[in-house]
Amino acid sequence: MIAKLTSYGARALAAFALLIFFSAVAAAQAQTKARIGVLLPELGRAQSQSLKGLNEELKRLGFIERKNLFVETRNAKGDRGALRPAADELVARKVEVIFTTGTRATMAAAGASTEIPIVFVHPGDPAAAGLMKNISEPPRNLTGIAGFAADKTEKSLALLKELIPELREVHIFFDSNNKFSRDNFALAQAAAKKLGLPVVEHGVKSADELKTTLSSLQTAPGAALFHVADDLVQGEAEFIFTTARKKKLPSMFNEESWAILGATAAYGPSYLDMGRRAGAMIGRVLKNPQSALPAIERADKFEFIVNYRTANFMGLQLPSAVLKRADKVIR
Repeated sequence: MIAKLTSYGARALAAFALLIFFSAVAAAQAQTKARIGVLLPELGRAQSQSLKGLNEELKRLGFIERKNLFVETRNAKGDRGALRPAADELVARKVEVIFTTGTRATMAAAGASTEIPIVFVHPGDPAAAGLMKNISEPPRNLTGIAGFAADKTEKSLALLKELIPELREVHIFFDSNNKFSRDNFALAQAAAKKLGLPVVEHGVKSADELKTTLSSLQTAPGAALFHVADDLVQGEAEFIFTTARKKKLPSMFNEESWAILGATAAYGPSYLDMGRRAGAMIGRVLKNPQSALPAIERADKFEFIVNYRTANFMGLQLPSAVLKRADKVIR
């Protein structure tokens, strides 16, 4: 009798062990189903920092790539026409979430699906950029971290004034055909007026006009370029920095990447931090796919970067106290 019970117990124990094993396998298989899509307009400094922050946060939350997380990445490499087909590919791959950076990639993802959650990192105001009608009522599958960089225009101008005490006027180039650009210029103009800085307006309609105007620009001592968010201007950044360097015309731009490329200084949101916060959002979506998306959040970490090499070439004497306050100094 005891032998029979022992045999029965052994079989029951074996069956229980198998149940535990198959449950563990099922759980592991369920974990490997986590799949996110990444849609990038290109892989510049802003995108690489965003991805770094995203990966760091997902790893902290227990999502490890190739272990329990698959990441499908599509990089348009600067080809705007490639974004929508790439977004369609991600949808076809049945990703659970799509991560995007910037306006065009987010628009492409939103056009490809109204069901798959889209989490973006955006430097400006998503509503002003045309991603939604109202920031308080975004599409049900769209959320992310937004920099609202235009709100920091006055701060950016004030930093430029501190960095260059002899500053007397700011030259602002913008696409006069673009309402978004015109609005950004108006904000900068109002902020400059509060700070007592005269603004020289350069509304241009094409890249050729921008190049011609900047090349022939005659400036008085104490002049500087100030950047407002504008695709036309940003598309000619290399030309602007080269020409400004020749003219010894300092400039203030709105992202770290521009300072690395040659702007004298930059003030803008930390893409690394925004990427981390986007990762936290994506983690919540993966763990609770049936719950409503979290609300759009504002970036709260901004960085002041100074390119000392550019300033030194121009012969600028930068106040040491301001340099000490910079988050990064490129030497």
